[in-house]
Amino acid sequence: MNEKRKILQCLIDNRAFAPSASALAKDLGYESNKATLYRIMRDETKDSTVDDVWDKLLEEHCLTERHLYNLARIFEGAAYFSDLILPEMDRKHPKWLRYLLLMLTDDDYEACSPEFQQETAPILKDLKADEPDVYWGIVTVIYIRCRNIDPYKENPQRTFCLLIDELDSMLSYWYPGRTDAHEISFNLKELTKASNLWKIIENCTILFRRYTEADFSSYASQSMMLFGWDAKSFWRIPGHPYLQGSQVWVLVEHSFGRATNGCYIVLCLEAGKDICTFVLKDALVFCFWSVDKEDDPLILQACRGTGAHREWCFYAYGYDEETHTLYLEANPATGNLFGLPEAMKQINLEKPKDKEEKVWARIMNKWDKEQGNSIFEQAKALFAGRIDLKDTYQLEDVSISRTCLKLFIRHNGDSRTYQLPIEAYDFLQKINPTQQVLIVRHTDDQDIYVEWPEMGYGIKLSEFEVH
Repeated sequence: MNEKRKILQCLIDNRAFAPSASALAKDLGYESNKATLYRIMRDETKDSTVDDVWDKLLEEHCLTERHLYNLARIFEGAAYFSDLILPEMDRKHPKWLRYLLLMLTDDDYEACSPEFQQETAPILKDLKADEPDVYWGIVTVIYIRCRNIDPYKENPQRTFCLLIDELDSMLSYWYPGRTDAHEISFNLKELTKASNLWKIIENCTILFRRYTEADFSSYASQSMMLFGWDAKSFWRIPGHPYLQGSQVWVLVEHSFGRATNGCYIVLCLEAGKDICTFVLKDALVFCFWSVDKEDDPLILQACRGTGAHREWCFYAYGYDEETHTLYLEANPATGNLFGLPEAMKQINLEKPKDKEEKVWARIMNKWDKEQGNSIFEQAKALFAGRIDLKDTYQLEDVSISRTCLKLFIRHNGDSRTYQLPIEAYDFLQKINPTQQVLIVRHTDDQDIYVEWPEMGYGIKLSEFEVH
């Protein structure tokens, strides 16, 4: 049988992109011939028709052939492994499904039969290590089917949000230090339009990987690109002179340790009554999506806030390298939520070209030297929902033994030792004293946390024993 035909039959049968073959046919433009997909299911079409449906599916959902191959493997794998896993579970226990998910998340197969441990568990572990997207897709489908969730019965978006909340509740309990992953659950619900089962699988996979893989954030950052701008660049509306009330934007590069991938923290400033005064009006993050093909649209994703209060909007953009001008066009679906101008021109601080730019360059150079760092810290706290307490909680040293983590902190003139057993959190076994440690206050709950930003972990300071 034609391999593409077999894959399409699998995807149609499992309702990957639509609740029925006729609904998918309509989505792909076969409104006058909705029986096309049913004939594919019955092997009654030519290979040329299969190729046409295949190409339309790729175009409609912005997918690659690899996506379709892997999605078919996910559905086939879910059916195959369900038959092997479910007999191992005590399905009369009220929490059996929670235990199943924990087993697949933590690779803990000790309660399974010796035969399963010897034959099936190694396959699952290898798949998780070698092809995590396929593995977590299988886990997601197994969970959805065991919960008898029909994504098309009501509203797929509502079903997706409830599922993300459900999974996040369990994962945050099992991985209590992964504050960054918990944050992602809010982002997925706000940002993702889960119109079909494929999108639900894709985004649940992101949540699973963010919780279980410490380096996944570094991997994910490759989807965002940086330009060759200065680490800190200043932008104004083209042709606008410096006046009270004038706007200027400061873009600060955040590279995630990569030269070409990352995002920009954006300070939105307004000029005050004198050249020394600029008021921080807003703090945003700009993510310029990477492009795989020349004809891919250029998308800027802008966001503000944190957690459940995070807001998003999207802009089509263009960048003129000769004039150093960034052109923005708001997506009608999200609107110009942050009031960004249609064009932003970079200020050349070192070699301004005209009188107007020379004024801006002189003023912004002065501001940057005298106030830039303090305003930037305010902006980070405003966006991230975290206030750095390094001035009031001074971390003097970090000590890690096989049994205990110790933080030596000076607060209000007194040096105290804060200690926590290594066994309190699994991730503590993975850290070392050379990694960056921050002490911050979260603005949502006003609690103080100890955080390891490189790994995405955080623990409340109140959990430490003080000596």
